[in-house]
Amino acid sequence: MNNSLLKKAEEYVLSILYEKTPQEHVYHDVNHTQEVIASARKIGEAVQLSDSELEIVQLAACFHDTGYVEISEGHEELSVQYAREFLMSEGYPADKIDRVTNCILATRVPQNPQNILEEVVCDADLSHLGKKNFVNRNDLFRVEFEYHFGRSLTELEWLEKSIEFISSHHFFTFFAKQELDPLKLKNLEKLKKMLADIKAKKG
Repeated sequence: MNNSLLKKAEEYVLSILYEKTPQEHVYHDVNHTQEVIASARKIGEAVQLSDSELEIVQLAACFHDTGYVEISEGHEELSVQYAREFLMSEGYPADKIDRVTNCILATRVPQNPQNILEEVVCDADLSHLGKKNFVNRNDLFRVEFEYHFGRSLTELEWLEKSIEFISSHHFFTFFAKQELDPLKLKNLEKLKKMLADIKAKKG
């Protein structure tokens, strides 16, 4: 694994995010990218990827949201451009660049990974669904969503959207199913209870 390339890629991406991320993007920020890189490494190691494969999933995690600094809809294609330009300038092999970019494109929702590398990056991207910091991350995503949506949502609307999204989502790797699914289901139940409470108050 080329650790110096990974470090250089992360520094390059973080500089783009620090410089260009709109202030309304409180979810798709430096913290999210760093969390996804760490999750990709953790999940990749758990499913026993080779060093070369671990390098690919971490590079994909690094670049997966770079396009978000310019556009939200279809940002994956722009992220791929950022990744290609950087990796080509580093003399990275063309076949490996293709695998990195395919991992990035696989994160488009609804996710549709075609192999274990793409599954790892998809699970890493949405790993917060099965973590303790879910409610906080979801609140941040709401701020961003409302900014792009063009209006504020009521608590009821946001809870319904969140419940619909989590209910339709599933993890792909055995590690994520084992480690993240139980808490994801608890987070989902928490949202459903909040929704039921609001509806009960409205009577």
